[in-house]
Amino acid sequence: MKKLIRTTGFAILLAGTFVSCKKVSNNVDADASALSQQEREMVVGAGFNSNWAEKTAEGNFLIEGDILLSAAQLQEMSGTGPMHELIYANEEHYRTTNVVSTPTTGQRIITVRLGSGFPSYFSTGLDQALARYNNLNLKIRFQRVTTGGNIVITGANLGTTSTGGCILGQASGFPTASGNPSGGFTLSTSSCATSYLSTANKADEVMAHEIGHCIGFRHTDYMNRSSCGQNSNEGSAGIGAVHIPGTPTTVTGSYNSWMMACTNSNPAFSTADGTALNYVY
Repeated sequence: MKKLIRTTGFAILLAGTFVSCKKVSNNVDADASALSQQEREMVVGAGFNSNWAEKTAEGNFLIEGDILLSAAQLQEMSGTGPMHELIYANEEHYRTTNVVSTPTTGQRIITVRLGSGFPSYFSTGLDQALARYNNLNLKIRFQRVTTGGNIVITGANLGTTSTGGCILGQASGFPTASGNPSGGFTLSTSSCATSYLSTANKADEVMAHEIGHCIGFRHTDYMNRSSCGQNSNEGSAGIGAVHIPGTPTTVTGSYNSWMMACTNSNPAFSTADGTALNYVY
């Protein structure tokens, strides 16, 4: 789901040694969220990409989807952060070395359970996300369950980062060497997280993204995190980064993919996303 979590999401933080995943959303009213030139300069001065910054109704700044800073915090950081130079990767769309094992014929059913403590629209968002995967008629098929579950989505108040950023979630990892999906991920139930993940579509975006990690997909802009305005290779993290044939060889920060490190609040799969998913599954 589309973000920094200043590491990973929407943005979303990956646990352990894994690369964090952040999800970002530009799905807001342009007049209400537009930044002045001075505010943009302050965002850039703090080391962020102003294209991924929004102003909330309360006057705070939502940076890269999961970093919520007050004006005072942003002003304090301004002038100390590095400018981000975007360098685009040569190959895009990546999977981990391990993927979910599938049968020779038929489909493997992967059960998914949404834990308690979430707003009701999270359930709608999960149904949407699973339907989009299933509509591709892959070798894996997702099915919701109320008990157990191969992938479990839990809720917890994850609080904020040391710089005051709002953490949206934490992914638990990637497929195992035995071919099973990661056991799930945690989404934050804090007020700052739910004020951002405020619709079924936004919940859909984040959950679909994290499910993508659970079944073995790395960030589409793994080589440079261009969607977050960065220029940093995420590294193999011990789980590999294998380019998926047939996917674009050049990806810019505005490229639309469900697995971009920072996304644009569009939950739909792009044509290249479908290519990647069908190649692996």
